[in-house]
Amino acid sequence: MMQEECRYCGNMTDMPFQCNYCGDYFCQEHRLPEEHRCVKLTLIRAKKFGQKKVIRDGNTGKKSFFKRFLGR
Repeated sequence: MMQEECRYCGNMTDMPFQCNYCGDYFCQEHRLPEEHRCVKLTLIRAKKFGQKKVIRDGNTGKKSFFKRFLGR
């Protein structure tokens, strides 16, 4: 049986999981890309969905819908 060190937490595991995105080995707790903050997953998502940033200016200069509706 192969014993491998988790690339995220460093614990040795008898049943390592290999990430489909980055190829590194992880313990059961960190096997999912979201759990070990997989860099490749972030890049794939950015490519697929784009890097659109939401700009919020805080409604400067005009009252929000709720403030107008509630009269505050």
